[in-house]
Amino acid sequence: MRLFDVLLIKLKALVPIWTGDINRSSDAVKETGLIGSIRWWYESLVRGMGGYACDPTDEDRCGFDGEAYARSGDPGDGLVDVCPACRFFGCTGWSSKFRLLATDAGDEMANLKLALPNKEFHLKLVELKTIDDEERWLLGRTFYLIDKYGSMGGKTTLKPPKMPDYGLVSLLENVGSPKETNRQAVAKWIGDMVQKSDSLKRRAQAIPREYPNLRHFFFNPSSWIDREKMNRLVKIDRSGFLAGERGISKKVFSFKNQPGKRLWGYAKDEAMLSQVMKELEAMGVRDTRKGGDVLNEL
Repeated sequence: MRLFDVLLIKLKALVPIWTGDINRSSDAVKETGLIGSIRWWYESLVRGMGGYACDPTDEDRCGFDGEAYARSGDPGDGLVDVCPACRFFGCTGWSSKFRLLATDAGDEMANLKLALPNKEFHLKLVELKTIDDEERWLLGRTFYLIDKYGSMGGKTTLKPPKMPDYGLVSLLENVGSPKETNRQAVAKWIGDMVQKSDSLKRRAQAIPREYPNLRHFFFNPSSWIDREKMNRLVKIDRSGFLAGERGISKKVFSFKNQPGKRLWGYAKDEAMLSQVMKELEAMGVRDTRKGGDVLNEL
């Protein structure tokens, strides 16, 4: 009988991690807030690798086919029309494959109260259902992206110097994956899901350009831009996508008050990404990388 595993990720907070609660405070770490960030990057990675990942808040989101499962007794039959992200994180009728625990590095039995600067903390993913090798690979690369290029948690659109930075972490220990599992194998795995499902194929062909796709991201792990330059950058997009709308986040994230400045964001297509890259170059922001180049690192 197979024993379920515990996947361990060790992190150090470089700045406070904001996870929020119903009262809009962050007096304690909320695992649901962390899961939301992890899933967001996981979805972006799946799309960047040519797969389909739904938006779990969209009306056309995934759902487990309970009738197909009841007929065969095989959960796989109920998952045919479920995207890779929902298979791992859960969707209607299908619970997550894991339970996330955030613990204090100094006391593995203690829940993490606050993720403050220079504090080490651990994330434990307690396996509830079998986690595939490909899912382990995607999870590990998700944390690689967060560590080297991105951020996690809430309030990451606030801008210094007037506002503090939130959500930057250093990855001390990542989850491992089998040596034979590589980017090409995982890309085939997620691509095959689309080919085997008419529903996923239909949704993939009509995927909104607003869905984050890692190929349309831009990253600069050594620069930041202030509010004035931020406004200049978002104004190149007349559609307002980069600036965001009321209740919708901006698509540009800049961090100053941490060891090693950082800038990242995403466009809705290749044409907009090219505009962003040109504007950053005109501002004197050098060595910005496209998401497609970062994908080749994985």
